[in-house]
Amino acid sequence: MDTATTRALHGGVADAAPAIDGDRRGPSRSAGKTAPNGRRTSALLRDFLDTKTGERVHLGALRDALGDRGFGVLLFIFALPNLVPISVPMLSAVLGLPLVLLAAQLTYGRHEPWLPDWITNRSFPREGFDAVMRRALPSVERIERLLRPRLTWLLSWTGERLVGAAILTLALILTLPIPFANWLPAFGIAVIGLAIVEKDGVAVLAGLAVGVLSVVVAATVVIGLVKAALLIASSLLG
Repeated sequence: MDTATTRALHGGVADAAPAIDGDRRGPSRSAGKTAPNGRRTSALLRDFLDTKTGERVHLGALRDALGDRGFGVLLFIFALPNLVPISVPMLSAVLGLPLVLLAAQLTYGRHEPWLPDWITNRSFPREGFDAVMRRALPSVERIERLLRPRLTWLLSWTGERLVGAAILTLALILTLPIPFANWLPAFGIAVIGLAIVEKDGVAVLAGLAVGVLSVVVAATVVIGLVKAALLIASSLLG
């Protein structure tokens, strides 16, 4: 074999190698980018429960574990503890303010959520957090199986701003000390949060319907308390 032929063969092999190697590396890079957001929120939470140790759970660590999943998953996480009948001291107080802050940002039109350091550094007991999550996750997984992309125009940039305004109203109600009026707004926010993650406009509408009901319930409770206070005051002054 002459020198020209040998060089040609070596050149062909060298030219083919990058193409083969590029085909092998390309899919793995693509999978690496899509895998974190392709997993269900419940699966990421289970991983967090199984891998994290320590006596307290910091909000910053929880946010980082959930990855770049936007407003939806954070709204869901901060609303979830209000749905489980387990008493965890200060848990609702720690998680109530982030809901208001996230809803305000969504209404304003931010594309990515932001939380200040003084919120991400807040923490609560791990034992209580584990108890809440392990009781709630089976129900979350059942709900996730029902969600799929539908009516996605409701979750456009403009649509999300309107949804954010509704969530802000529910978050403010949630932070108020109104008896029997916290569960419904928290449930509405949690449903809308999961719907945003899964791009399910039908679930958004369902969450908004729950939100309207929660406003009616909260208003009824407040009116009842005001009337009771007026009756007590009139009887005392009587």
